[in-house]
Amino acid sequence: MDFRRLDLNLLVVFDAVLSERSVTRAAERLALTQPAVSHALSRLRAACGDPIVVRQGHGMVPTPKAVALHPEVRALLARAQRVFSLSSAFDPRQSQRQFHIGCSDHAAQALLGPVLPALLRDAPGVRLQLLHAGRSNAADMIRAGALDLALGVFNSADDTIEVRTVRESPYVCLMRAGHPLAGGRFTLARYLAARHLQVLVQPGAFGGIDQTLARLGHERDIRLVAPHFGAALGLLLGTDLVLTVPDDLAPGARLPPGLLRRAVPFDLDPFRHQIAMSRRANDDPGVAWLVSTLVSAAVPPRARRR
Repeated sequence: MDFRRLDLNLLVVFDAVLSERSVTRAAERLALTQPAVSHALSRLRAACGDPIVVRQGHGMVPTPKAVALHPEVRALLARAQRVFSLSSAFDPRQSQRQFHIGCSDHAAQALLGPVLPALLRDAPGVRLQLLHAGRSNAADMIRAGALDLALGVFNSADDTIEVRTVRESPYVCLMRAGHPLAGGRFTLARYLAARHLQVLVQPGAFGGIDQTLARLGHERDIRLVAPHFGAALGLLLGTDLVLTVPDDLAPGARLPPGLLRRAVPFDLDPFRHQIAMSRRANDDPGVAWLVSTLVSAAVPPRARRR
């Protein structure tokens, strides 16, 4: 392939078609006509030697090759966007930029949720793409350019990745209201005798709860592992499992009906809400603005008044 003759705008079409799984919706997203997107798709097929998408029923399904290429294309587009954004000031009121943010459902709710209404109002053209990511892959995705930043809890920073703690939340134990451990003193012995539901954003991780128990010489009985916090809350209602999570997952009156909270019966460091980003992100006015917006919303109101 002669890249000198390849229109790199085709990568934008590739991303839109793969994301929307529809030529019509891709055209609407890109503010182009459907014939224009169809023509670009034909050129992409010729350049890649692959159909890219094939019709299946009433929709379009990407080919295995297209699925494999999609993360690389997104990373290239993100890098190109940053190259041009560094050369000019960032005005959120005028920007049409799309930011890629890695996070769990809990991180999105806890850090992005409080600022989202103001962000949508003050930056009407900005788009946010949330991607499921955690401590084991977020740093690599940031280095590859697939993410502008990530929200959650991460491993230590290094020469390329900056990790900033923006808020802490104590852990609590959640269980259904009729749980055998709902009444009486909730001791460490009773905690260890219970069966547990664990949330791991990505398989194979060893979280802070189990690290703390291991240092105390204990191990809990984990019967179910879920990748999403929201799903975990629903799974508690019909079982006698115990879920140990940050308190801000379902604070106060927002605790789902039928569930109750108990204090964790051993000393456990609080959950640290963090933002991970490239150390070069401070040179990107758009990312700097987004981080500043998230940080300001994460600080409790009383602390901001001091």
